[in-house]
Amino acid sequence: MIIGFDGRYAEGDLVGVGKYIQNLVSGVVKKGYTCIVFYSKKPKYTIAGTGVILKSINRYHFEQVLLPAALKKYKVDLYHATGNNGIPFFCPVPSVLTVHDIIPLEIKDYFSYSPLPVLSKLSYSFRLKTSLLKATKIVTDSNFVKTELIKKLNVMPGKIQTIYLGTPEVSSKGKLPSNLIGKKYILNHGGMDIRKNQETLIKSFAIVHKQNKEIKLVITGENIRIKKQLKNLISKLDLTDSVIFTGYVEDESLGSIIKNSLMICYPSLSEGFGFPILEAFSFGVPVISSNTSSIPELAEGASVLINPNDEKQIADAILRVLKDNKLADRLKKAGLERAKNFSWEKCINEYLNLYNNI
Repeated sequence: MIIGFDGRYAEGDLVGVGKYIQNLVSGVVKKGYTCIVFYSKKPKYTIAGTGVILKSINRYHFEQVLLPAALKKYKVDLYHATGNNGIPFFCPVPSVLTVHDIIPLEIKDYFSYSPLPVLSKLSYSFRLKTSLLKATKIVTDSNFVKTELIKKLNVMPGKIQTIYLGTPEVSSKGKLPSNLIGKKYILNHGGMDIRKNQETLIKSFAIVHKQNKEIKLVITGENIRIKKQLKNLISKLDLTDSVIFTGYVEDESLGSIIKNSLMICYPSLSEGFGFPILEAFSFGVPVISSNTSSIPELAEGASVLINPNDEKQIADAILRVLKDNKLADRLKKAGLERAKNFSWEKCINEYLNLYNNI
């Protein structure tokens, strides 16, 4: 069987969906299947499979014009759209669509950073709904997202299958950044985005900082517009010397940053899965996370759950973990056990069963 994959989310730094594509394609190739990964430009990192670049004018040209022709040319038996949408309206082969989340439809003002917010939202909705209609089978990373598709977009339950992802493999052999050496810090990693709710986290940290001046807050990821707003807030709260931005970090350094943190605080407004939570679990680091979306399903008894909109509740949870060693130890042990439930081997096998059934 020749399987085609949409590789556009794996063209840059491999985070989130990019990591998912990397692990999925690598696992399928190891099982002896031929994989062709379609990109719109030369990827930053080489992943498994045969890479094919379809130089396109825009995403519609890629999906509706170039891709159908390429699927025929390379004699692909099944196409897997890996990033929420992207199935051609006239797809010449059976298709699988992975919907990681429908966050842009759920978060107010999600498209506010776009030059054309209304047009961007309409475009997103059209591509998502068309792909849901045309897909032979739909896969979600969590039962939460499956339920959302059924309730909000009227997708037939029998068309959707949930396949949990594996725990990301993050090395801890890299060096800890020099500005973090010897520091005690709370970590928020997983990228900068309006839904990551870092503004509320910083306000909560301000409450914690009044009781413990020694603790720092470390935020990874890069987003120029959001970082500018966050820095303005930090300045107003007089936290300039207590909040550290690392920018994007490679996996090896990220592992060291996670491993050496006091805890992970992840008050995301919405998640379809939540790699950062599993990454923290795998290192035995206590986790505080939201009680919304897919997060309780993922964390299940291994995290302190908080209302992501309640600054005081977040601050109280941080202070509890800092002061209560028994609680911190329980969270560490529970996280390590929980991480074992998410296996890439199991994930790959479930996808292969799906491909073969189709």
